[in-house]
Amino acid sequence: MHVGNTPELERAELEAVLQSGIFSRAPNLANFLQYICERHLEGRADQIKEYCIAVEALGRSPDFDQKKDSIVRVEAYKLRKRLSEYYRGAGADHPIEIVIPNGQYAPKFVARNQTEPAESNRTVEVVSPPEAGAPEATPNSKRGSRAAKIGGAVGIVALLAAVIIFALPRKTESPATVPPVKNEVWTGTPAPTPPSEVRFIAGYHGKPYRDRQGRVWGPDAYYNGGQSIAVADPRAVQAQPDPNFIRTKRQGQFHYDIPLRNGTYELHLLFAETDYGSGNPAGGAESDRLFNISINGRIMITNFDAIAEAGAANRLHRRTFKDISPAKDGKLHIAFDPVTAPAFLNALEVLPTLPGKIRPIRLVAREASVTDETGQEWLADEYVTGGRLVVRRDSVVNVREKSIYESERYGNFCYRIPLAQGKYRLTLHFAETWFGTPQNTQPAVGSRLFNVFANGTALLRNFDIAKEAGGANRAIVKTFDNLEPNAQGELVLEFVPVINYACLNALEITETE
Repeated sequence: MHVGNTPELERAELEAVLQSGIFSRAPNLANFLQYICERHLEGRADQIKEYCIAVEALGRSPDFDQKKDSIVRVEAYKLRKRLSEYYRGAGADHPIEIVIPNGQYAPKFVARNQTEPAESNRTVEVVSPPEAGAPEATPNSKRGSRAAKIGGAVGIVALLAAVIIFALPRKTESPATVPPVKNEVWTGTPAPTPPSEVRFIAGYHGKPYRDRQGRVWGPDAYYNGGQSIAVADPRAVQAQPDPNFIRTKRQGQFHYDIPLRNGTYELHLLFAETDYGSGNPAGGAESDRLFNISINGRIMITNFDAIAEAGAANRLHRRTFKDISPAKDGKLHIAFDPVTAPAFLNALEVLPTLPGKIRPIRLVAREASVTDETGQEWLADEYVTGGRLVVRRDSVVNVREKSIYESERYGNFCYRIPLAQGKYRLTLHFAETWFGTPQNTQPAVGSRLFNVFANGTALLRNFDIAKEAGGANRAIVKTFDNLEPNAQGELVLEFVPVINYACLNALEITETE
């Protein structure tokens, strides 16, 4: 116990940490911390042993063998990391810090003016060379990549040191304190007239970028706090609108103050977890990065976990909010506050819309967008993983609008459509343009059967396009009402083969309530 600390203050700090929410999805870490701290407060720190932690805190059986099972060491590493991130974020103003020295399990309650450095967990950012048409890495991140090479070597040495420490439990060593990272503040000048829509890539500082939908994404703007970070492997990110679209992010504790015209908007926030998760630099999985998202001072999402929300690391996830308006000062304020690790954002859109509704979504299974005969725009295929696109030259014969049936996605594929809370009508467009045609004379009826699910509920089972449409090269439309997004703000549409591949030509989603 350090001078000035009392058991009451130390217990209060333990309770504050346990109730902070940083362990809401990591009960093992909460049990670990509570167990070792209770032993410390009871004056029994000498009884904090690896075997006792495994059996009494982590639920291992009495025949636990620490030589064969590394659960305690693994959880101790995670706990040190979680505490270190907490005291750099939400717990930064606490007078006491709970520290678990490397190579030990007994905690120390350290007055913040004499904090002992905890385990360093710096993430190495690797920047690949930019490709033509892709956003460039930021100047800050380019400098960071050179530093990362040095940091990577330091990290290897630290890892070897950790192995030696665990092999020799009585030998402890504290790494050097990591200097604080300077937060960035946007120094640009707002336009004289607020824009009607806003679209930018977080952490990006190059020229405006036009994606294949024709949308123009500007460089990062209106930010206060955080750092511009380059994404290590942009090609690994699934469901991007363009390859290499996700090349940068803003990370840390930060907020945006975006000037807008008076009106109603929908807000889209884009995330792809490329640090944590299997195969990523920081490893780990769900619960390793949690943060809160606020809009105009109101918390909209608590303990946001990008891996859990997307269903996987390295997968683009979008969150949509409707009925968004600027605050009284004419700005939209969006804050990202760390809980267990630095918050992050990859891109952001603010689009004008009608009150109570989001814009209709129309997607065609093509590489480029299409405008139909009524003037409606169908965006190029996106929000999708799996399957492949193919052009079909044979036009359908039973509808006037043929442009949306000239290509298809086929295979075993899934769309994750970002939606605000509400009820929606889904319209699916199909045509059998392969079986029963000059390219493939196999009978159309019975050659292709597949299922379609919406958030796990079957919409179509053993669906046979040709049978329902009356033959090949004939369009058929299926409509479904009262669909709602899941808890992650997505309508997940799965197209699952039964006989040969599933396929789709186009889809529409419109809000009805």
